[in-house]
Amino acid sequence: MSVNYNNTAAGETISLAAVSKTYMTAKGPLPVLRDIDLEVKAGEFVSFVGPSGCGKSTLLKIIAGLVSYDTGNVSVGGEAPREGREDIGFMLQQSVLMPWLNVSKNVELPFAISGRRDGNTAKRVADLLELVSLTPVAKLNPWELSGGMQQRVALARALALDPGIMLMDEPFSALDEFKREFLNIEVAQMADKLGKTTLLVTHSIGEAVLMSDRIIALGANPGRVVGDIKVDLERPRRADMVGSDRYQQLSNEVRAALASDLEGEKQ
Repeated sequence: MSVNYNNTAAGETISLAAVSKTYMTAKGPLPVLRDIDLEVKAGEFVSFVGPSGCGKSTLLKIIAGLVSYDTGNVSVGGEAPREGREDIGFMLQQSVLMPWLNVSKNVELPFAISGRRDGNTAKRVADLLELVSLTPVAKLNPWELSGGMQQRVALARALALDPGIMLMDEPFSALDEFKREFLNIEVAQMADKLGKTTLLVTHSIGEAVLMSDRIIALGANPGRVVGDIKVDLERPRRADMVGSDRYQQLSNEVRAALASDLEGEKQ
C-alpha cells in the first residue's frame, strides 16, 4: 500500500502584524513578545530559534489560539486564531500518548474526540502509520516503543485530521543526536511531500538549518525578531548536507544574528 499525498489539505498562510504579549506575574508585568511582524507563505517551513524566555513557544500558542495577545493582528488561514481548530496540528516536546491505548488507537484519537470517526477512519490511520514507518508496531503499547518511535506516533496523530498547518514545539529535544537528525530529515522530507505550512520551535540552530526554508531569530527581554534568514539548501534535505560549507555558513548567520542581539543588551 502506498500513501497518497495528492489528497491532503494544502498549507495555509499565517500573518502576524505588530503582535505583543505581556504576562502578569507575582512580580508584576513580564513583557514576552514585542511588535512581532511575520508573514508565512502557504507550504513554507519556518523555524524559530533564540534563547530561553524569548517567546518562541508563546508565539506558537498564539497562532494555535491557546494564548491571547495584547496588541496587533493575527491571521491564520485567513481567520483569527481560536482554540480547537481542526486545520492546525500541534506536536509537543513530549509525545503525550495515552498509555492505555495501542499505537493505532492513539492515532485514531482525534477522530473520536472530533466526532469524525467513520468507515474511512481505519484506512486513514493505516496510511498515517505507513507514512511514519510504524505499520509493524500498530498493535503495540506506547511504553513498548523507543522515544523516537513515540514521537512518530505523536506526529501521525497530529496529522490525523489533515491540518493545513503543523506547529511543532521542540518535538525532538529529548532524543539522542543520531535519532534526532534522522527524524529531522524524515520530517523535512515529509513536509515537502505533504505541503503543510510548518512552524518549528527549536533551540538547535543546526536542526533549524537542516529542516527549514526560513529561520526567524528571536532576541529576548522581550522577544522580538532580530534576524530572518533564508535557507537555500536544496530539497529534499539529506544528512550529508550537515557537513557542507553552505550549511555552516547559514548556521553562522543565525548565530551572528543572535550574538548581535546579546551584544546590544550588554551595551
